[in-house]
Amino acid sequence: MKPVWMALAAAAVAVLAGCGSGAKRGTVTVGAYGGFPATTVTETASPAECVRDGRIIARDGRSFLRHFGASAAYPADLYYMIVREDFADFEARQCDPKLLGAALRARLTPGQRTALAADLPTAMAVLIRRGLAATQP
Repeated sequence: MKPVWMALAAAAVAVLAGCGSGAKRGTVTVGAYGGFPATTVTETASPAECVRDGRIIARDGRSFLRHFGASAAYPADLYYMIVREDFADFEARQCDPKLLGAALRARLTPGQRTALAADLPTAMAVLIRRGLAATQP
C-alpha cells in the first residue's frame, strides 16, 4: 500500500507543479506515521474543491469511525491515514472551516460528529469544532 500512496502523492505534486496559474496555493506537511513517511501536500485554493473536500472528509470520517474502537474488526490505521490526507488537502487549499462544518452536519449524526472530533488528533478536532461552531443552526 505504501508505494501506491507515494506514487499518488508524487503524481499530484507533478500535476500541480505544471499548472502555472496565478491561483493561490497552500502547502501542508503531513508528519510520518508508522511505516508511512512524511509527505507534503500542495493544493490550489478553490471554493468548489473546498466544498468537495468537506464532503470527502465527512464520508471518510464515517469510515474511520466504523473501523475505530474496541468493537472494530481490525485497526483503523488505513482509515486514519485517508482522513489525514483529506484534512491536509482541505488545509492546503485554505478552505473555510464553515464548509467542513456544513458537510459534517449534512452527513454525520451529532454523535458521530462528537466521536470523530474526540478520536482524531487535536489539530483535526479543532478544525472540526470550528467548522461546526460556524454552522450552528
